[in-house]
Amino acid sequence: MAHAAPAPARSTGAGRPATPSVTTLAKVLPVVTGALYGFWAANIQRFGQEVTGGNIALGFITGILVAALCFGIHQWCGRQASRHIGVRAMVWGAFAGIAVGFLQSLANGAILWSVVLGAVVGGSTFVAVYYRYYSSSEYAPEHVGS
Repeated sequence: MAHAAPAPARSTGAGRPATPSVTTLAKVLPVVTGALYGFWAANIQRFGQEVTGGNIALGFITGILVAALCFGIHQWCGRQASRHIGVRAMVWGAFAGIAVGFLQSLANGAILWSVVLGAVVGGSTFVAVYYRYYSSSEYAPEHVGS
């Protein structure tokens, strides 16, 4: 019985693969996340008033900081391979919790609510990232077909 030969990968006109590589997404995603976060932080801080230099500075600083941290954490986690699953999940959880808590504090809410919201988001992120890392690691139990 004849088998079909594997089809060659589709490429663009320049000979590159049609889908973006993981390294491209690993560089673009932190930049987009930082830009959106900076815009969001600056928009919260202005309280419906006109845009000031302080709003613009806050947006640029927080955006650059979030992009750099997101890129750095992603690079560090990539180098850890399948080690330190809990530590990597804790770092992502702390990053997400602090980021959301900071945005909530910009809205002039109660500091206790900022802390609680940051802790809930951080804990949820920890659980989700831990599950993702554990299920894709070598320590995950093998599924035995019944």
